[in-house]
Amino acid sequence: MKTIVNVKIEKLVFPQEEKPALKNIDFEIKQGDFIVITGGVASGKSILLHTITGAIPHYHEAELTGQVTILGQDIKDMRLNRMSDYVGYMMQEPHNQIISLEVYEDVAFGLGNLEIPLHQIDQTVKRALEFVGLTGYESRQTASLSGGQAQRVVLAGVLALNAPLLILDQPTAELDPQGRYELYQRLGQLNITQKLTIVLVMDRIEEVLNYANRVFYMRDGEIGKECSPEDYYKEQIEHRLGRLNYNTSFNSTNDMSKDIIAEMTKVSYEYNNDLPGCEDINFNIYQGDFLAIIGLNGSGKSTLAKLLIGLLKPSKGEIKVFNQTLTTENLTKTRTQAGFLFQNPDYQIFASTVAEEVGFSLKLRGEQPEVIEQTIDECLHFVGLLDYKEMHPHRLSRGQRQLLALASILVSDPELIIADEPTSGLDETQGYMIMDKLFELSQQGKTILLITHDLNMAKDYSNRLVALHNHRIQLDILTRDLDQHLDTLKAMGLNFYNLMSFNRETPTSTSNTPYSATLGVESPTEAPMFNFSSTSSLKEVNDGTF
Repeated sequence: MKTIVNVKIEKLVFPQEEKPALKNIDFEIKQGDFIVITGGVASGKSILLHTITGAIPHYHEAELTGQVTILGQDIKDMRLNRMSDYVGYMMQEPHNQIISLEVYEDVAFGLGNLEIPLHQIDQTVKRALEFVGLTGYESRQTASLSGGQAQRVVLAGVLALNAPLLILDQPTAELDPQGRYELYQRLGQLNITQKLTIVLVMDRIEEVLNYANRVFYMRDGEIGKECSPEDYYKEQIEHRLGRLNYNTSFNSTNDMSKDIIAEMTKVSYEYNNDLPGCEDINFNIYQGDFLAIIGLNGSGKSTLAKLLIGLLKPSKGEIKVFNQTLTTENLTKTRTQAGFLFQNPDYQIFASTVAEEVGFSLKLRGEQPEVIEQTIDECLHFVGLLDYKEMHPHRLSRGQRQLLALASILVSDPELIIADEPTSGLDETQGYMIMDKLFELSQQGKTILLITHDLNMAKDYSNRLVALHNHRIQLDILTRDLDQHLDTLKAMGLNFYNLMSFNRETPTSTSNTPYSATLGVESPTEAPMFNFSSTSSLKEVNDGTF
């Protein structure tokens, strides 16, 4: 296969930084590769992608010692606005890439800039949305999308341009398990049938290993090792053998004897565009609960959490928190007892330094300076950010910002902690570190409401599982009784049967839901899954340029 990208980086250093962000990197990307890059927070994964796309040095200023070429052309000599002819790039944070008010217009934006005929744009947008599972969302307001839906919209816009090299930064971080499975299958199909070259960054990569041919593990700005998917999987299995199954400590729990600290009675919420958020929600949260709310994207999980903390007002029904009906008048008092971690940490980060961010609530409470300083250091040490104490928060990676947001909540010692995807953007080790801390807090009498797509985390840490489907609670069970409800959960798209598998099945093999049924072609091997001949980049592939 021909070489598409050649990366030789001696070092890459950002202004006013002494330590290189990247160093000693040397590899090629061949046509048809499916490369998965993983590693810890701030290991250089996203920065490496920026160098391949040309964002460094054309947009992000940095001193690059070395050379990155695409088809023999040095990226330093290529105009950034022409990179879309060669590379389709999906950034880590979807809302940084959405620019239009409606889904259709956002997906069509790049095609319009290429001056493609309107009828062809319309056909392409509809097929792209169908590919990512968003048929019927054309007129949906982008501001109303869940995190997972926003990721799908961005991916649709990238795929619509049909570049021969696809670079994806955490493309499934906010997708539910079923969505991840379907998306990886479809990307694998494109890779096999059209020789689409894919470079994908993920913190947890087990689900995509079936479709990859190379795995890079990054550490401290270097590619620490390259291995086969098979070898990586074996290492992960060995690593997990020693982990404890925490939910066994809850087996003797009698929830009905506990104090109720929050309850929702016949609660519904409808967004301004008449889209349902939650419908007829009835459930209690008990003191000391570690309650996991699970469900597919758009099922109402984040809406439910925002209702509990008073960020949204129910259309009907009653919410009580700490034995008081949640009203505008007592909202401030309630929030002194409850902490909320947003799905997107950037929604709650505003200070100029990491230390200021963590200490903000302590200053509002009038704590003594020495107490504030000590508490800040303790919280930052716990989340691994003490060395970044004086750094501006937005210079941190997405995962580090997630850790910072969690520290800013824990510093106030809340009785109820509502965590919306707290491990999003973290590698497995750091994800377990956060969950271990939350579990420790629950054992001390704190109450945890966890919203997660990570079924492993939900199973291992919670004492209760609440499953949302179509905006309603379909199941509220003790985690110890999980085995009795596996079929019901699987029917909702929540498959606990096989949380981690690696069998090297090819994407073209027969599956329960064939691609042909999704995309309207006769069979996966008889017609391309996603093929638009309107762009010059695909024509170059067909002509043999690549």
